[in-house]
Amino acid sequence: MDMFRGFNIIQMEIAETFDDLDHAKYNEMKLNWADTIFPCFSFISGMLLKQDKIIPLNKNIQLIGLGMTFNLIPTILENKKFRPLGVLQRHGLSSILLNNLIPPNYRNKIIFPIALTTIWSLISKYLANNTDKPFENEIYTAQQKIDSIFFKGRQYHDNFDPEGLLGALMTTVTIWLGSWFISQNFNYKIIPFIGFSFILFGRLLSNAFPNMYPVSKPLWTPSFTLQTTGYSILNYCISNWLCLILPTSISNSIQLMGQYSLENYFFGELLLVGLKESYVRSSGVTLWDKIKSFFKFKFPFTNIDMSPYIMTSIFNVVLLGFTHLCHWSHFKIRLF
Repeated sequence: MDMFRGFNIIQMEIAETFDDLDHAKYNEMKLNWADTIFPCFSFISGMLLKQDKIIPLNKNIQLIGLGMTFNLIPTILENKKFRPLGVLQRHGLSSILLNNLIPPNYRNKIIFPIALTTIWSLISKYLANNTDKPFENEIYTAQQKIDSIFFKGRQYHDNFDPEGLLGALMTTVTIWLGSWFISQNFNYKIIPFIGFSFILFGRLLSNAFPNMYPVSKPLWTPSFTLQTTGYSILNYCISNWLCLILPTSISNSIQLMGQYSLENYFFGELLLVGLKESYVRSSGVTLWDKIKSFFKFKFPFTNIDMSPYIMTSIFNVVLLGFTHLCHWSHFKIRLF
């Protein structure tokens, strides 16, 4: 599991470095590599429920608090409006719904994710302005209507937040699927086929009902849930495979990154924000673009720009160094 988390952190930094892999825009209604990262972490937390049946309420509340504290940084430094929502807050809310509001005897039954999907579908359709095309305009979606009541003027965009409250229902399903998957004890040989089946089912659902179940991370639709679950299962297979083929020193380093996944998330995001928001006065470009242009060159006999690959390598080496520093200093963010 440490290798799985560490491998996902590396993917997160790759997606941040390559612009083409970044999150799909709302109106694109498709799946980019960056869109699979957060669902994979949610899936992993579900897999760990086998070892820890119920996550205490105070841990989830602390996770929400950590996310809000992180969002205070731009509020204090740049005088921006405070945004209460975020990925950690979404995960904390979903975990509360799964672990603390639903009795275990109901939570573990297949009817639970079916009920959540049904509730999400009904709210998304009938609370939207256009019931035939409920997601045509993000301003008039059910998610935006709910969020505007609680967070008006404090969202990621003025008219929509990709980490909206309604999406927490389907994020809960993602966590549930992780718990279900690990409890089945599938034969390792058939696990890849299970992953591809989820991806195929998600695509069929989005093709059959494009207006109701488009693939979208900002909405966290059922088709998105199925496809990202499939990719999470495939990533789990790759992680196991990496444990077998990588040299022990590299394997141990990736696992160590997985053990400090929360610390790496905060450090990586802060470093990226600092680089991408800091402008070099002499040139008027960001520090990130300045460094990127320094490494910009074409690979011999090709037209491939090597700067993103070099930036990714450097960034992950820095993260690895930070991980060893945390390990050496015994620094760890603990949820009590």
